[in-house]
Parts: sequence; C-alpha cells; structure tokens
Amino acid sequence: MSSSKASHAPALPLFYNRIEMLNFSEHGGFGVRNTAADALNFGYARGAIAVPVTLGELAIAARHFPVIFAADATAMPLAVLGLEAGKNLFVDKNGHWRPGTYVPAYVRRYPFITVNGPEGRQLLGADTSSPRISSRPGEGIVPLFDSAGGPTELARGILNFCETFAREYAQTQAFVADLNARGLLVDRSADLRFPDGTPHRVDGFRVVDENALRALPDDVVVDWHKRGLLALITLHLSSQVGWQPLVDLAVSQRRPN
Repeated sequence: MSSSKASHAPALPLFYNRIEMLNFSEHGGFGVRNTAADALNFGYARGAIAVPVTLGELAIAARHFPVIFAADATAMPLAVLGLEAGKNLFVDKNGHWRPGTYVPAYVRRYPFITVNGPEGRQLLGADTSSPRISSRPGEGIVPLFDSAGGPTELARGILNFCETFAREYAQTQAFVADLNARGLLVDRSADLRFPDGTPHRVDGFRVVDENALRALPDDVVVDWHKRGLLALITLHLSSQVGWQPLVDLAVSQRRPN
C-alpha cells in the first residue's frame, strides 16, 4: 500500500525524520511536552494509511481495522487506516484520533524508539525534530533526565514501552516467517464500491490464503494451534469485513458539515 524510491541512505521508520540516541551529555536539558493537548495530538499520523501492528495487539486492532500484510520484504501485519494516499481516516484536521477507536502502539510510541547501544543494550532514542521534544525546560515540559544524569520516571516508562514494542515486533517477525515458510501469504486486492457506484480498488498487500491454510499438514496445525498462531490467523481473516466500514467512514468525511 505504499511506494518508495531507491536511496543510498537507510530508510527511517514511518513518521521519523531524525533519530538520536538520548544521553545526558547531549540531551541533559531535553524534555517532553506532556500536556493532554500534546500527548493526544496525532497530527504526525494524518497521512498514514497503514501502520504496523504486533501480535499482542492484533485482537483489538482486528476489531477496528482490516489487518493485512505488507507486500514488501518485511510482510509485517498492518492496520489499514485509509483508502487514499495521504488520508488517515482516523485523524482529524486538529490531530485528534477518532473517539472510541484503537490507537496502534506504533503510533503511540512516536517520537520515541529503541536504538542499539554498546554491547547490544537497548537504549532510548527519539526523533528530536518532533514538536513534542523540547531542548529546554519550561512550563508543561517534563524532563527526560534528572539532575544526576539518570533517566526520570517518565523516561523509564517510555523506555519500557518501547522495549515491549520491540520485543513484540520481533515475535511478530517470527510469526511472519512461519507464514512465509509455508507459502501462506498471497497478493490480494480489495475491490470496493462507494454508495454512488464509484468503484475503488486497494492493492499492493497480502493476506493469508485460506485454501493453503486448510491444506497444512496435521502436525503443523496441531503445533500452530498450541502456539496460538491459528487464532491470530483467524483474527486477521475475520478483520477483512472491516473494508466496508472504511468506505462508510470515508463517505461520512466527504459530506459538508
């Protein structure tokens, strides 16, 4: 559901523009704009029509969005958030997420991320170009480092969230590897129709092939059942009914106020 241009520089993750590993000597005065208005502003996701979801959140994500698999080499599960490039149907012009709808962990993690430090340690990094990051103290700014150079309670909580996400992301990659090893992921498109009869096709994604799933050897079925993989696949397949609600949401947003 996306396109990219060849580049010699490694691509940054979606939303991120400049990732820096946070350390006291360079970022001792940095903090987070942590007022409710700042914490609940998802304007940076306004143009995202799909974001990764991990296994731990697939059950709830499948209740709110179609969950597909990326057509690129990662083949990661994605929550579909829009039908047209640059239009996230769940973020309004003020950056507010649609009430009552799940906010994927990938979206909530930004502008923070784990980065690999010395000896394989996971350290806290951030997109320091984000408006939520402040380089100087002030009202509504919660510091990331204390006066002794250690992480504040806020920073420890953020790192814990990012580490959990990274761990679940790795588990999701292993799940995708199992699907690929059995040839279960196939290219697919969604042919939709708006109420006025206008057709709309979404392509460039993959889904689990139900015929190939039914043809799995018995021992694999038993193993995957015990590991909970079959339940995850069922959630993915059942989420495909979510395409029509996306059409309805898109139509409602086109109507004049």
